[in-house]
Amino acid sequence: MSVTRTLVVSVHDVAPPHWDRVQRLLRRLAAIGVRQRSLLLIPNYRGRWRIDADREFCAWLRHRQQEGDEMVLHGYEHVGVGAPTTMRDRFKNRWFTYGEGEFLSLDYDEARTRIERGLEIAHQAKIVTEGFVAPAWLINGEGLRAVRDCGFQYTNSYLRFVDLANGWSRFAPSLVFGPGHLNEDLGIAVQRRVTGLLARRPIVRVVLHPPCVDHPARLERILALIETRVGDHQPVTYGQLLVGLRADMKGAGSHREQ
Repeated sequence: MSVTRTLVVSVHDVAPPHWDRVQRLLRRLAAIGVRQRSLLLIPNYRGRWRIDADREFCAWLRHRQQEGDEMVLHGYEHVGVGAPTTMRDRFKNRWFTYGEGEFLSLDYDEARTRIERGLEIAHQAKIVTEGFVAPAWLINGEGLRAVRDCGFQYTNSYLRFVDLANGWSRFAPSLVFGPGHLNEDLGIAVQRRVTGLLARRPIVRVVLHPPCVDHPARLERILALIETRVGDHQPVTYGQLLVGLRADMKGAGSHREQ
Protein backbone atom coordinates (compact mmCIF):
# COMPACT_ATOMS: atom_id res chain seq x y z
CA MET A 1 0.00 0.00 0.00
CA SER A 2 1.33 3.39 -0.95
CA VAL A 3 0.09 6.63 0.57
CA THR A 4 -2.26 8.72 -1.49
CA ARG A 5 -4.91 10.32 0.75
CA THR A 6 -5.14 8.75 4.17
CA LEU A 7 -7.00 9.46 7.40
CA VAL A 8 -5.72 8.22 10.76
CA VAL A 9 -8.21 8.41 13.62
CA SER A 10 -6.66 7.59 16.98
CA VAL A 11 -8.23 7.23 20.41
CA HIS A 12 -5.90 8.17 23.26
CA ASP A 13 -5.91 7.03 26.89
CA VAL A 14 -7.28 3.53 26.36
CA ALA A 15 -7.33 1.95 29.83
CA PRO A 16 -9.76 -0.09 31.96
CA PRO A 17 -11.44 2.93 33.63
CA HIS A 18 -12.23 4.35 30.18
CA TRP A 19 -13.33 1.08 28.59
CA ASP A 20 -17.02 1.94 28.23
CA ARG A 21 -16.28 5.36 26.79
CA VAL A 22 -13.78 3.94 24.30
CA GLN A 23 -16.25 1.31 23.12
CA ARG A 24 -18.87 3.99 22.58
CA LEU A 25 -16.42 6.07 20.57
CA LEU A 26 -15.46 3.11 18.40
CA ARG A 27 -19.10 2.30 17.67
CA ARG A 28 -19.74 5.88 16.58
CA LEU A 29 -16.63 5.90 14.40
CA ALA A 30 -17.60 2.61 12.75
CA ALA A 31 -21.01 4.07 11.95
CA ILE A 32 -19.39 6.81 9.82
CA GLY A 33 -17.03 4.42 8.03
CA VAL A 34 -13.93 4.53 10.27
CA ARG A 35 -13.41 0.88 11.23
CA GLN A 36 -9.62 0.77 11.57
CA ARG A 37 -8.35 2.94 14.39
CA SER A 38 -5.14 3.37 16.36
CA LEU A 39 -5.81 2.84 20.06
CA LEU A 40 -3.25 4.44 22.38
CA LEU A 41 -2.99 2.05 25.29
CA ILE A 42 -1.80 2.98 28.79
CA PRO A 43 -0.27 -0.17 30.36
CA ASN A 44 -0.59 0.86 34.02
CA TYR A 45 -2.94 3.83 34.13
CA ARG A 46 -2.08 6.12 37.08
CA GLY A 47 -0.21 3.23 38.67
CA ARG A 48 -3.54 1.63 39.62
CA TRP A 49 -4.93 -0.15 36.56
CA ARG A 50 -2.56 -2.67 34.97
CA ILE A 51 -4.18 -3.96 31.82
CA ASP A 52 -2.83 -7.48 32.36
CA ALA A 53 -4.78 -7.66 35.64
CA ASP A 54 -8.08 -7.36 33.75
CA ARG A 55 -8.54 -10.52 31.69
CA GLU A 56 -11.79 -9.39 30.09
CA PHE A 57 -10.30 -6.07 29.02
CA CYS A 58 -7.24 -7.81 27.54
CA ALA A 59 -9.45 -10.24 25.62
CA TRP A 60 -11.32 -7.26 24.19
CA LEU A 61 -8.04 -5.58 23.16
CA ARG A 62 -6.90 -8.73 21.36
CA HIS A 63 -10.27 -8.97 19.62
CA ARG A 64 -9.96 -5.38 18.47
CA GLN A 65 -6.53 -6.18 17.01
CA GLN A 66 -7.99 -9.15 15.16
CA GLU A 67 -10.69 -6.88 13.77
CA GLY A 68 -8.13 -4.40 12.38
CA ASP A 69 -7.56 -1.87 15.14
CA GLU A 70 -3.98 -1.18 16.20
CA MET A 71 -2.51 -0.92 19.70
CA VAL A 72 0.04 1.82 20.36
CA LEU A 73 1.92 2.06 23.66
CA HIS A 74 0.97 5.37 25.28
CA GLY A 75 3.47 5.96 28.05
CA TYR A 76 3.48 3.77 31.14
CA GLU A 77 1.30 5.37 33.84
CA HIS A 78 0.25 8.62 32.12
CA VAL A 79 1.16 10.73 35.13
CA GLY A 80 3.66 13.56 35.41
CA VAL A 81 7.05 12.52 36.75
CA GLY A 82 9.41 15.15 38.13
CA ALA A 83 9.05 18.86 37.54
CA PRO A 84 9.65 20.63 34.21
CA THR A 85 12.78 22.76 34.53
CA THR A 86 12.38 25.22 31.66
CA MET A 87 9.71 27.84 31.09
CA ARG A 88 8.87 26.21 27.76
CA ASP A 89 8.33 22.80 29.36
CA ARG A 90 6.29 24.30 32.19
CA PHE A 91 4.06 25.97 29.59
CA LYS A 92 3.61 22.67 27.73
CA ASN A 93 2.81 20.80 30.91
CA ARG A 94 0.24 23.39 31.93
CA TRP A 95 -1.54 24.10 28.66
CA PHE A 96 -1.24 20.91 26.60
CA THR A 97 -2.11 18.43 29.36
CA TYR A 98 -3.44 18.30 32.90
CA GLY A 99 -0.01 17.72 34.42
CA GLU A 100 0.37 14.33 32.71
CA GLY A 101 3.60 14.94 30.77
CA GLU A 102 5.12 11.65 31.93
CA PHE A 103 8.12 11.72 29.58
CA LEU A 104 8.71 15.46 29.51
CA SER A 105 11.47 15.58 32.14
CA LEU A 106 12.93 12.05 32.26
CA ASP A 107 16.55 11.14 31.56
CA TYR A 108 17.39 8.20 29.28
CA ASP A 109 17.51 5.52 31.96
CA GLU A 110 14.25 6.61 33.59
CA ALA A 111 12.49 6.77 30.24
CA ARG A 112 13.76 3.38 29.14
CA THR A 113 12.75 1.76 32.43
CA ARG A 114 9.19 3.01 32.08
CA ILE A 115 8.98 1.94 28.45
CA GLU A 116 10.29 -1.53 29.23
CA ARG A 117 7.82 -1.93 32.09
CA GLY A 118 5.02 -0.99 29.71
CA LEU A 119 6.26 -3.46 27.11
CA GLU A 120 6.37 -6.24 29.69
CA ILE A 121 2.76 -5.59 30.67
CA ALA A 122 1.73 -5.58 27.01
CA HIS A 123 3.59 -8.86 26.54
CA GLN A 124 1.80 -10.40 29.52
CA ALA A 125 -1.49 -9.27 28.01
CA LYS A 126 -0.46 -10.75 24.62
CA ILE A 127 -0.79 -7.37 22.97
CA VAL A 128 1.39 -6.54 19.97
CA THR A 129 2.57 -2.95 19.56
CA GLU A 130 5.07 -1.37 17.18
CA GLY A 131 4.45 2.29 17.95
CA PHE A 132 5.00 4.49 20.99
CA VAL A 133 3.43 7.89 21.66
CA ALA A 134 4.19 9.80 24.86
CA PRO A 135 1.27 11.29 26.79
CA ALA A 136 0.34 14.65 25.22
CA TRP A 137 3.32 14.08 22.85
CA LEU A 138 5.53 15.57 25.55
CA ILE A 139 8.89 13.84 25.34
CA ASN A 140 12.48 15.07 25.29
CA GLY A 141 15.42 13.89 23.20
CA GLU A 142 16.58 11.37 25.79
CA GLY A 143 13.14 9.85 25.87
CA LEU A 144 12.99 9.59 22.08
CA ARG A 145 16.34 7.83 22.07
CA ALA A 146 15.00 5.33 24.62
CA VAL A 147 11.90 4.74 22.50
CA ARG A 148 14.06 3.99 19.45
CA ASP A 149 16.43 1.77 21.40
CA CYS A 150 13.48 -0.28 22.69
CA GLY A 151 12.73 -1.27 19.10
CA PHE A 152 9.66 0.78 18.30
CA GLN A 153 9.12 1.44 14.61
CA TYR A 154 7.41 4.82 14.84
CA THR A 155 6.18 7.65 17.00
CA ASN A 156 4.42 10.94 16.30
CA SER A 157 4.03 14.46 17.57
CA TYR A 158 1.29 17.04 17.18
CA LEU A 159 2.57 17.91 13.72
CA ARG A 160 4.75 15.03 12.51
CA PHE A 161 4.80 11.28 11.96
CA VAL A 162 8.24 9.79 12.64
CA ASP A 163 9.78 6.58 11.29
CA LEU A 164 12.16 5.76 14.13
CA ALA A 165 13.84 2.83 12.42
CA ASN A 166 14.78 4.78 9.30
CA GLY A 167 15.27 8.23 10.78
CA TRP A 168 12.83 10.35 8.78
CA SER A 169 9.58 12.14 9.52
CA ARG A 170 6.61 13.42 7.54
CA PHE A 171 4.53 16.53 8.15
CA ALA A 172 1.15 15.23 9.35
CA PRO A 173 -0.79 17.77 11.44
CA SER A 174 -3.50 16.67 13.87
CA LEU A 175 -6.97 17.78 14.77
CA VAL A 176 -7.06 17.17 18.53
CA PHE A 177 -10.19 17.00 20.66
CA GLY A 178 -9.92 17.12 24.48
CA PRO A 179 -8.68 17.00 27.11
CA GLY A 180 -6.53 20.10 27.60
CA HIS A 181 -7.28 23.80 27.81
CA LEU A 182 -6.53 24.40 24.13
CA ASN A 183 -8.85 21.65 22.92
CA GLU A 184 -12.30 22.66 24.09
CA ASP A 185 -15.16 24.27 22.17
CA LEU A 186 -13.05 27.13 20.86
CA GLY A 187 -10.67 24.54 19.43
CA ILE A 188 -13.52 22.81 17.59
CA ALA A 189 -14.63 26.10 16.04
CA VAL A 190 -11.10 26.83 14.86
CA GLN A 191 -10.53 23.31 13.62
CA ARG A 192 -13.74 23.38 11.57
CA ARG A 193 -12.02 26.07 9.54
CA VAL A 194 -8.73 24.18 9.47
CA THR A 195 -10.26 20.96 8.20
CA GLY A 196 -10.98 22.56 4.84
CA LEU A 197 -7.27 23.23 4.44
CA LEU A 198 -6.38 19.71 5.55
CA ALA A 199 -8.59 18.28 2.84
CA ARG A 200 -5.81 19.03 0.37
CA ARG A 201 -3.17 17.22 2.42
CA PRO A 202 -2.35 13.55 1.77
CA ILE A 203 -2.31 12.69 5.49
CA VAL A 204 -5.02 13.81 7.90
CA ARG A 205 -4.93 12.84 11.59
CA VAL A 206 -7.75 13.15 14.10
CA VAL A 207 -7.17 12.54 17.82
CA LEU A 208 -9.99 11.73 20.22
CA HIS A 209 -10.08 11.18 23.99
CA PRO A 210 -12.62 9.16 25.99
CA PRO A 211 -14.25 12.23 27.63
CA CYS A 212 -15.45 13.30 24.17
CA VAL A 213 -18.47 11.00 24.62
CA ASP A 214 -19.50 12.89 27.76
CA HIS A 215 -20.53 15.88 25.65
CA PRO A 216 -23.01 14.62 23.01
CA ALA A 217 -23.43 17.88 21.13
CA ARG A 218 -19.68 18.40 20.93
CA LEU A 219 -19.15 14.79 19.84
CA GLU A 220 -21.63 15.23 16.99
CA ARG A 221 -19.66 18.21 15.75
CA ILE A 222 -16.42 16.24 15.92
CA LEU A 223 -17.87 13.25 14.09
CA ALA A 224 -19.22 15.53 11.38
CA LEU A 225 -15.70 16.88 10.80
CA ILE A 226 -14.33 13.34 10.55
CA GLU A 227 -17.08 12.23 8.19
CA THR A 228 -16.26 15.01 5.75
CA ARG A 229 -12.77 13.51 5.41
CA VAL A 230 -13.88 9.89 5.06
CA GLY A 231 -15.22 10.67 1.60
CA ASP A 232 -11.84 11.66 0.19
CA HIS A 233 -9.31 10.01 2.55
CA GLN A 234 -8.92 6.29 3.27
CA PRO A 235 -9.08 5.43 6.99
CA VAL A 236 -5.92 3.58 8.09
CA THR A 237 -3.99 2.90 11.28
CA TYR A 238 -0.59 4.40 12.04
CA GLY A 239 0.99 1.04 11.30
CA GLN A 240 -0.63 0.95 7.86
CA LEU A 241 0.44 4.54 7.27
CA LEU A 242 4.03 3.56 8.06
CA VAL A 243 3.92 0.68 5.57
CA GLY A 244 2.59 3.01 2.90
CA LEU A 245 5.12 5.74 3.54
CA ARG A 246 7.99 3.25 3.46
CA ALA A 247 6.69 1.86 0.17
CA ASP A 248 6.59 5.37 -1.27
CA MET A 249 10.13 6.06 -0.06
CA LYS A 250 11.38 2.80 -1.55
CA GLY A 251 9.60 3.50 -4.82
CA ALA A 252 11.07 6.99 -5.01
CA GLY A 253 14.54 5.54 -4.38
CA SER A 254 14.10 2.93 -7.10
CA HIS A 255 12.94 5.60 -9.51
CA ARG A 256 16.02 7.72 -8.79
CA GLU A 257 18.27 4.71 -9.34
CA GLN A 258 16.79 4.21 -12.77
